[in-house]
Amino acid sequence: MLVPGDAPVDRHGRVLAHLVLADGRWVQGALLASGWARVYSFADNRALIAEMLALEATARAADAGLWADWFFGIRDASRPDSIPVDRYELVEGVVTGVAEFDRRVYLNFGADWRKDFTVTISPKNARLFGKAGLRPETWSDREILVRGWINWRNGPIIEVTHPEQIEVLN
Repeated sequence: MLVPGDAPVDRHGRVLAHLVLADGRWVQGALLASGWARVYSFADNRALIAEMLALEATARAADAGLWADWFFGIRDASRPDSIPVDRYELVEGVVTGVAEFDRRVYLNFGADWRKDFTVTISPKNARLFGKAGLRPETWSDREILVRGWINWRNGPIIEVTHPEQIEVLN
């Protein structure tokens, strides 16, 4: 049985749903709990993300499944040369500075924004953070975990589209 999320169809026409078996088992939850999946969420479907993040965190802590393989490990933001591009990754590090330019927020993880890891939030997406009570402009010197597709623009960068892509660790 498919259980629709917040938006039953995404912008590409794909059905966005959670699979629940006849016996009540939630397939995505089981995969995350056993470490055989990573949370990948969409701005237009954020159903059950908190539950999925909790299951993934438990599997990560236990080095279960994929988490036992360095290939799927969390990348270190202070080592931008070790962050692969054109892949979905989890990156952890301390925000060394926050900048705003043309209402776009930039979270920098090093002294040189031209080569260090960066997270960016567009003005449109920043509104979702405000609605969630989050203020990225206050995150200097905070450790965060961010998930998303790594692109290259003056160094590795993730364009964040919704608040659940970022976990503030301290």
